[in-house]
Amino acid sequence: MNKISFSVFSFLALCILLCTACSDDSSYKADLSQIQRSINITRDSLGKELWLEVEKNEVIKLCLDRKVRTWESSLNSKIPNDSCLTFQAPTLIGVDTINVKFFDTDSAHKINLAVGMKYLDFKNEEVLLGYKGNPSMVNPPWICRPYKEADPERLISVTGTYLVDKRPVTQCEIVQLMWDSIPNKIQLEDAFFKNGWISRKKLAQRNSICELQDSAASTISVYQAMKYANARSIRDGLKPYYIFSAIDAQGAVIHTKGKYDICNNDFTIQENEYIQVSVNYSSDGYRLLYYDEWMMFARGGDKKNKAPWGDTTATFEEVSKYAKFTYNENDGLYDAGLVGQLEPNGYGLYDIFGLVEEHVLFEELNPFCYLKARPSCFKGGNNHITYTWKEINYGYRRPNYTNCQPGGFRLIRNIGNNAKWTEIKSDKE
Repeated sequence: MNKISFSVFSFLALCILLCTACSDDSSYKADLSQIQRSINITRDSLGKELWLEVEKNEVIKLCLDRKVRTWESSLNSKIPNDSCLTFQAPTLIGVDTINVKFFDTDSAHKINLAVGMKYLDFKNEEVLLGYKGNPSMVNPPWICRPYKEADPERLISVTGTYLVDKRPVTQCEIVQLMWDSIPNKIQLEDAFFKNGWISRKKLAQRNSICELQDSAASTISVYQAMKYANARSIRDGLKPYYIFSAIDAQGAVIHTKGKYDICNNDFTIQENEYIQVSVNYSSDGYRLLYYDEWMMFARGGDKKNKAPWGDTTATFEEVSKYAKFTYNENDGLYDAGLVGQLEPNGYGLYDIFGLVEEHVLFEELNPFCYLKARPSCFKGGNNHITYTWKEINYGYRRPNYTNCQPGGFRLIRNIGNNAKWTEIKSDKE
């Protein structure tokens, strides 16, 4: 970490020093004179855990309401005056920090940066889970006998602090963070999705910039998404959430809470078809969303509609404001399109529907009999289903019986592991 001290006697020298300071994560340095956003905060706000939402590569002028003695940051930054810092946000999604010291104390105050992530601090947030729809789309009676409503609507009070990816993880994010895990040469001619990532790596330059609105990753398995989550945790100094163990298993299944067998579909050819995953519940790192969490974040506070655009009476033009339902294939690499092009939902999250379908996990119970107790499924629907867009809703899901089927995903952190979910009993009960 670069430690930059300010005083009236060394202001110019330190400005020059800060101009040369930059993060080792990227070879790209923005012009810090091209400020994209200014943020003003008070010293009093630093007494609590302060989180600032920033976007990848964004150039920000951060100012406090009094003079600063020391700024500590590994970012590309400079000091324009005695109370402000101009900095370039990292080029990869995640978290970073800036420490600040004042003249009257040696104690440092931490400013947390949520890069490309939404900070949500729920205090008894009332959310609607489950979905009341056509039984044939939930638990088909001809498969599930006797029929019962698998995922009934219910109101839940949620208290907890979350960081959620605003957009699906992109191809560039995968290639840059998982660079060493992606082979340099094609292993098997018929390994289509693996060869796609090899081809993307060949077209990329290591430590290059990832644009804010890159193409969404759409050919990632559950295992690859978990490995990416662990790698992002380690990079950000957090404890990984997933623990992997070799196993001679016969299929994807939930054993107990936080223990699964999943398809061993990696960037390289694997000897064993399945691998066991255990969850470290003491982890403060990144992870995939669980089924109910996806429903909560997808709704974005909506407790009325079937989807962000309303109900099935909505026109395709109205739907297209929130979800991309088209087909686009780029040189056989399944380019799903750019993230963040459409309107966000009520929580400020983009592309919950369309573009890519997202991997979600079941924590300990899979309520859908036709999924046969599998650990995961897809939510949201992808951009290849224009002809069935009227069926897409908060309850929509697609099976992933083996976990080998590729899709997209976004990650989450529960800061402090402090989440509390309580069902709200209705007056009728």
